[in-house]
Amino acid sequence: MKEKVASSTAYTVLQGLMLTGEKPEYRHLVTAKTLETGKTILEGSHEGRRRLKQLNSRLFRALVPLMEWLILPGISTHYGLRKKYIRDAVENAISQGYTMVVNLGAGFDTLAYELHSQFSEVTFFELDHPATSAHKQSALDGQISDNFHLIKVDFKKTSAKEALVSHEAYDATMPAVFICEGVLMYLPVSDVKALFSGLAELGETTRIVFSSVTSFSDPKNNCGPLLNLYLRIKGEPLSWTFPLKDVASFIKEQGYVLLDVAEAGSLKDRYLPNITPTMLHRGEYLVQAQVSSTCDEVEASCPFE
Repeated sequence: MKEKVASSTAYTVLQGLMLTGEKPEYRHLVTAKTLETGKTILEGSHEGRRRLKQLNSRLFRALVPLMEWLILPGISTHYGLRKKYIRDAVENAISQGYTMVVNLGAGFDTLAYELHSQFSEVTFFELDHPATSAHKQSALDGQISDNFHLIKVDFKKTSAKEALVSHEAYDATMPAVFICEGVLMYLPVSDVKALFSGLAELGETTRIVFSSVTSFSDPKNNCGPLLNLYLRIKGEPLSWTFPLKDVASFIKEQGYVLLDVAEAGSLKDRYLPNITPTMLHRGEYLVQAQVSSTCDEVEASCPFE
C-alpha cells in the first residue's frame, strides 16, 4: 500500500458491496444507508469516482462474473454476507451491554458510522492506515458525532493496543467488541497471536469478530487461478491461513472461547435461505470469540466448548 494513497482493497470491497446491495435479492444484506454512505466516500476521490463510473457501466457489470471467477468466485455476494454477519454480531454485543466498538483496519466500512448515531451510549473507534482514514474522515466531514473516533495508525509502528490506550475516549474498564475483517490473512502468525493477546490485556470482557482464510490447497477453497498472482502484484500475499477444523483449538490457545463460526454454507442458510446464488465464495470463514475469563457469563452461546 502506498503511504499517501488510500487502500485499493478498501475501494474494491466497497465497490463489490455496492454492486451486491443494488441487486433486489440481496438488498436485505446491505442497508440503504450503507449504499448512500459508500457513494459519499467514493465521490470524495478521483479513484472513488472512477469506481463509481465502473458501477454505472453495463460492460463492467457484465464482466464482473468473469473477473470474479478468475480471482475470487462469488466475492461480491460474500462481501454482503460478511458485512451482514458482522453487523449482527456487533448489534448483538451492544444488546448485551457492550459500550465500545472498535474496528481494526476498517477501510471504507460504514458500520461504525451508521451505528454511532443509532447508539449514542456506545463509543465507536476505527483504526486504519493514515491515508485511508484521512480520506474517510474528509468524505464524512460534518456528519460525525462525539462518540465516533477515527484514529490514524501505522500498524508497522504502533499496535492497536497502544493506539487505543493513548486515546482519551478509550476506557479499558468498559466491555468492548473488536472487528477485524479482511486483515489477519495478511499478518504473520506471530502478529496475529500478538493482536489477540494485546486485546485480551485491554479487558476481561473483550470480544472479537474476525475473518480468516484457509490455504489455497484446501479442497474447500474455491479461489480462482489468478488470485495468488493478483495478491503478489498488489504486494499483499497471504501470510496467515488457517483450516476451519482447527479454529476452536487456536482460539483456546489464545485464551479465548469460541462463540460462533460461519462459513459459506451456514452464511447462505442463515441469510439467503430461499435464494441460490450463482456462486458462493468458499475459503473464508467468520468467527466470534470472547476472552475465556468471562466464558461463564456466555456459556449458553459457546456451542464449541
